[in-house]
Formats: sequence, structure tokens, C-alpha cells
Amino acid sequence: MKATNDQIRHILMRLAVAVVFVAFGIWEIVQPSYWTAFVPSALSGLASATLLVNLHGMLLLLVGLAILFGAYLRFASALAVLIMLEVTVGLWLESGFTDLIVRDLALLIIAVALYFDDRRWLTITKKG
Repeated sequence: MKATNDQIRHILMRLAVAVVFVAFGIWEIVQPSYWTAFVPSALSGLASATLLVNLHGMLLLLVGLAILFGAYLRFASALAVLIMLEVTVGLWLESGFTDLIVRDLALLIIAVALYFDDRRWLTITKKG
């Protein structure tokens, strides 16, 4: 079975989002002290920065794996969009417009495109 261009594009979008989410999720879980500086100051009073980074890392990892394997893809890509909005707005408010925001905006756009992509190829769930 030969893959179509649409199927290849779909897989590449999934890989782009999944690789970043899985990698950063693992990194936040394994080395949370590196990421505590990125916790928005408005959230610092809710819980320890390390706990928030660990929870964020677990969410990134779960969403990334769901997208990678095509599990509830519409829901997982919606979560990816919300996470990327959270990251982008948080960075913008804390640091202003930087190169990190440009990278995160690109990933946000890919996550939005994945949300609206009706193709489902190499997925473990057919809907969602």
C-alpha cells in the first residue's frame, strides 16, 4: 500500500508535534529544576514550581504519545493547541517577544492544522 501525499503530510504533522511534546515532557520530568524558571510568577503561589513542572511534563508526554500513536487525535491535538497557547502567552508575558515565541508559534500552527486535518492514518482510534 503506497502512502498518498495527504497521508504523508498527516504523519509529518503528527511527528512534528509528537516529537517536541514527548521530548520536552521527558525533559521536564527528568530535570524539572531546569524548567522551574519558566513557571509564570502568577502560578508560583499555587504549588511548588517543581511540582508544576512535573505535572506539565506528564501532560506533555501523554499528549505527545497520544498524537504519535493516533489515540483520540482530535482531542489530543486540541490539548496540544491549548498547551502551546499557554506556553506562548506565558513566555510572552514573562519575557516579551523572543525567538522562543517564534518557535512555539510555529508549533502552535502545526497543532491547529492537525486539529482540522480530517485524515486519519496509522491511528489506534478512528474518531476523536
